[in-house]
Amino acid sequence: MSPRQRAAALACALLLPALMPALTPASACTLVLAEHRSARELLRLPLDPSAPEVRVSFTHSVLGTPVEDRYRFRPDAEGWRAHLIEERWVGEGYGLPIAAGPGETLERDGEGWRLTLDRRVHPLVVRPLPAQRMRVQAGVRPGRNNGSPAPLLLGTLSPHAIEMRVEDCPLT
Repeated sequence: MSPRQRAAALACALLLPALMPALTPASACTLVLAEHRSARELLRLPLDPSAPEVRVSFTHSVLGTPVEDRYRFRPDAEGWRAHLIEERWVGEGYGLPIAAGPGETLERDGEGWRLTLDRRVHPLVVRPLPAQRMRVQAGVRPGRNNGSPAPLLLGTLSPHAIEMRVEDCPLT
């Protein structure tokens, strides 16, 4: 072994223990997508550990207009739970809110509407119907969409209902 190779091997040996937490998948805040009934894991996506959030976008089944739901995951005594914190949509009627409830805010948002709320949703399960083109986008923080991963078309993962949960997020 040459002196250069020995130096590289020594540097790797010294750095490896420091890098292990970053290399271990279980140490990262992760969104787990699994089939709801079978619990068969479909995919894992990284989340921002300081604000674990996802956006679920789809086409409204009746109106054909865009809808986007934003969920933030928070820990409680029973574990991590999704909270619907914002809904944005275009159009009126057919299951869309028409007024804000207690503690909620409904306002115009360009051509559409934005409802700000805090509703616990557990379990967070969606059915990716092909006509709705349901997409999930993980790791997106408000005002920081540049460089965010592209939305993932959920129907490409499974035709069955998909549960979304988080694992290994720090309790801060």
